[in-house]
Amino acid sequence: MNVDLIPQWLAYAAPVCLAGLGGLVSEKAGVVNIALEGQMLCGALAAAAVGALTGSPWLGVLAGACAGAAAAGIFASLAVGLRRDQVIVGTTLNFLAAGTTGVLARTLLKANPKALDAASLPHILGALDPISLLSLLLVPALWWWIHRTRAGVVLRAVGERPAAAAAAGSHVNQVRTLASLACGLLCGLGGALISTGISNNFAEEMTAGRGFVALAVVVFGRWTPQGVLGGALVFAAADMIQTRLQAAGTIDIPYPVFLAMPYMLTLVALALRGNRSTPPAALGEPWDPA
Repeated sequence: MNVDLIPQWLAYAAPVCLAGLGGLVSEKAGVVNIALEGQMLCGALAAAAVGALTGSPWLGVLAGACAGAAAAGIFASLAVGLRRDQVIVGTTLNFLAAGTTGVLARTLLKANPKALDAASLPHILGALDPISLLSLLLVPALWWWIHRTRAGVVLRAVGERPAAAAAAGSHVNQVRTLASLACGLLCGLGGALISTGISNNFAEEMTAGRGFVALAVVVFGRWTPQGVLGGALVFAAADMIQTRLQAAGTIDIPYPVFLAMPYMLTLVALALRGNRSTPPAALGEPWDPA
């Protein structure tokens, strides 16, 4: 790969990496959060709207993170607090987010055609912006937090042996709620990065399945931060290749095949590596403190 393309490669990987790290935190606590895609969409819309309104990309990013966390709060209240089926709640939230963001986007654009022209994040190394750089720094920081701090030990205990964690004095559902909120915040950041760092606007369903790819890279990465980064880089490389092949026009293949290529490659990588992965023992199991 051309050295000049490395910042762009990292920038393309950053949204999936952020969402994947969020999914990792959630699943380490035993919560299957299928709603990564919806939380990213909420973050992307909020970041674009607030960035356009204030002219500040940083306020847009903050709004995107808060929107993702708010969506995660809805998920946590139902899936953790009320102990409803986590997959069904997450899937419903994805549909709700897709419909709601689409309606809000059309309403805003009807009132003002430039209402979603997001302020752009500054670039520090070619296509690399500070939020993309943050996603890279989060990988070793999260590894250290999970494996070298008491809070990280509690998180893992809640996902592996919730009864033992509760007996040791941990509040299992409280930890799972906080993990879900952290997941939503990181997904919101990932969505904000798409609308303020890559596209500089918002379009309906612009996350284009990256939240689902993030779920796959958590498994691909065997529930480790460095593995999540590796999976995100694989997806980003495939995305860049298909974009360049389309632009070159030298291969006579229908464009939907190019668009599907990153996702197909992600599925192949998941199939080759995911069957040797072991998830947290209590993943997806609700906890009743009574």
